[in-house]
Amino acid sequence: MEGSSSNNVENIFIPAHDPNELRNRQNELEKKEARIQELKKQIELTKLHLEEMKKKSGAKEKMEAFNHLVEAYNRMREEYNAWLAERSRDSNK
Repeated sequence: MEGSSSNNVENIFIPAHDPNELRNRQNELEKKEARIQELKKQIELTKLHLEEMKKKSGAKEKMEAFNHLVEAYNRMREEYNAWLAERSRDSNK
């Protein structure tokens, strides 16, 4: 097993003598590096998009909570006003 891994290492470091092979490998490397950079940008954009979605969903939840509080306030205000009206009628008798 050690012999096979050392052969692989040797194959990596053997200089290519063919200029076309060097150019081809350089082109492959450049394409891979460009793709890596493109993927990094896409990852960052996706992270930003997810953060925006979290903020929006947080805002949506806040808006729902606010609406719930407004409804509760309106119910209590109506109940209070009804209680005041009843009290006013009782005191006028």
